[in-house]
Amino acid sequence: MDGFRPAPGARLEFVMFYAFRSPDPETEAQIALLARSIRASYPEASVVLLTNAAGAAATIPGVEIAVREVHPEHIMVERLRGYRDRMRVAQPGSVMVFMDTDMLVLRRFDELLADGADLAVTVRRDRTWPINAGLVVARKTRGEGVEAFFDRLVACCEELPEDEKRWYGDQVALARVLAPEPGRFKHAYVGTRDGLTVRFAPSRLYNQTPRPWMLRLGIYRGAARILHFKGGRKGRMAVYARLYLSGAFRAYVRRRYGG
Repeated sequence: MDGFRPAPGARLEFVMFYAFRSPDPETEAQIALLARSIRASYPEASVVLLTNAAGAAATIPGVEIAVREVHPEHIMVERLRGYRDRMRVAQPGSVMVFMDTDMLVLRRFDELLADGADLAVTVRRDRTWPINAGLVVARKTRGEGVEAFFDRLVACCEELPEDEKRWYGDQVALARVLAPEPGRFKHAYVGTRDGLTVRFAPSRLYNQTPRPWMLRLGIYRGAARILHFKGGRKGRMAVYARLYLSGAFRAYVRRRYGG
C-alpha cells in the first residue's frame, strides 16, 4: 500500500518530552529504542526530544534535542506547554505525533495520521483517566483550532492541584477537554469537540501495555501497532525491540499487513 505521506512542504514529526534530573544513559537508551522503532515504520519522519537543561548533553542517534525551561515540580504542565509550542511553529499540513518515551512502534498506524480528523487519542477502560496521554496525534491546519485545543489543555492543567501538575495532570486535562464517551473503548469512533474532529482509538491497538505474564514471554495481544512499557515494564523494552524490530519480523508485518 502507498501509506500515509504528509502534504508537500509539511512534516511528519514525532515529539517526546522528558525532564532529566542528571545524566541518565539508561533513559537515553530507552529513547533511542523508541526512535529506532519510529524510523523502522516511518523513515521519513523527524524525531524530536523536548527536554530541560539537564538533558542538553543527551546524545541519541537520529533525535533532535530541543532544550527549554522546565519547572521541576510542574512536569505535566510543562509537557503540555512543550507540545503546544511545537504545534505553534509547525508548518500547515504537518502531522505531529506526541508520544511517551517508554513506547515502541511495531507497525505503521496510518489510519490515525490520515486526513479526516484534527486529533487522535487512545481510550481505555478507566473512569478516572479514560484517555492515555502516551499518544496524541495532531494535524496542523491553517486555522487556529488545534492550537486553541492545546491552549485549553495547558489552561486546564495549570488549574489542577499541585500533585496533578507534577503527575497525571495531562491525562486529567485530556479527559476534561475531550470528554470521551463513557464505555466506548473497544473500537474506534469519531467525535466532534469544540469544532474539531477527533478520532478516539482503542488503546489495545495503539497504546497497549503488555501484562506481566506477557512480559515474561515477550509477547503482546493481537495486532497492536504501539506498545507502552509503563512503570517497571521499561526494563523489557530492549527485549521487545530485539524481537519485533528485527528484519525478519518487519518482513512478516509487510507481508501480512502491508506496512
